[in-house]
Amino acid sequence: MTANARSAFEEGLALEKSGELDKALVSYLRAQEMSPQDTEIAYRTAAALLQAGYLEEAQSQLRRIVFTEPDNLDARASLGNCQLLLGDLENAAQNFQDVLDRSADNRNALFGFATVCLKEGRADAALESVERLTVLMPHSPAVLTLQAETQAKTGNGAAAIATYRKALKTDPSQTGALLGLSDVLLRRKRYDEVIEYTIKANELAPTDPLALELLSDALAGKGDLQDALLAADAALKLAPASQSCLVRLSVLNRKLGEHARALDYAMKAHDAGRQAQEPLNAIGAALAALKHPEEARSVLTGLAAGNGLDPRVRETAQELISDSRLSGSPREDQPARALTPNGRPDVNTLNEPHRTDTPTQSGDAHREEMPAPVRTEETDASGPGNGPAPTVLGLQRRDRT
Repeated sequence: MTANARSAFEEGLALEKSGELDKALVSYLRAQEMSPQDTEIAYRTAAALLQAGYLEEAQSQLRRIVFTEPDNLDARASLGNCQLLLGDLENAAQNFQDVLDRSADNRNALFGFATVCLKEGRADAALESVERLTVLMPHSPAVLTLQAETQAKTGNGAAAIATYRKALKTDPSQTGALLGLSDVLLRRKRYDEVIEYTIKANELAPTDPLALELLSDALAGKGDLQDALLAADAALKLAPASQSCLVRLSVLNRKLGEHARALDYAMKAHDAGRQAQEPLNAIGAALAALKHPEEARSVLTGLAAGNGLDPRVRETAQELISDSRLSGSPREDQPARALTPNGRPDVNTLNEPHRTDTPTQSGDAHREEMPAPVRTEETDASGPGNGPAPTVLGLQRRDRT
């Protein structure tokens, strides 16, 4: 490493330590330009590229390092992480396994290998790595979250709930733990808790549709279909091509009597992935609700036989959707429910009926807001009949005067 390269490299280290990753990356790249053969500089540059989200560039750098130094376990584990993020699970697993064959306690490789196994639906194969990790890092929120996910996927739901709570006690902002815990609680129909956790997760990670999807399912489980629809709509805005969001919206619209709209969403879900069964189920249900039993039976018969959607059924569905659009949708006459500026549902308005009257001045003065999910003297002090009423979220609203 030349003197100038070392100066730029050390500048990058200082900038990275102070949290200025973009500037650090510039310094690392400058140092690498001066000493292109230096592995230490190359590795730090690759690590910075990986952290900054430049996955292809990081992978290219790491491959060169591993090719030059096959025994560089840090680079190989980082290459596995990069491939994991890129969705190349096979090569990621191979690199993690190669590291573990030489260093059984490499934390990076243990975490990565377990994650790959969970993504591939092989939770049992993740157990050994997770157990070793929990011995090495017993208080890590990320490791506890991984352990809880493994427990949930190996049928130990009660232990998963306890471990997720332990992770959140260590780090209340651990979004993965909030979402994982919500998923387990949803299966147990503990809807109020799911609503509380998903709202918090949505606040922490507003661009992740999963929190809104889980929130929608919990609200639907409580029978609050309009609020569930609002959350599902917001989730779809974040992931317009999400098959699960489209199917969810189809089911909710059908339950609300919007059968043509339900069919429209089901068709879009089918077109997003024609091998999936859920969209075909939704198409059949919507057609049956629209009084087209023969077409509905055709869809379900084709589904059982492993066939796709019959072209004649598609034509009928498209005609029904088109006719509905021409005649107008009943929901279009209703005022839209509130969304926050970033397009997320306004939890302060969940479960409030749509108003058709003009609010009075006194009504405006009593707008409701959602406090934190903690009971306080302020919320409990109201006399009988005067206190804030429970909302669909299972919390208490506080009047703002």
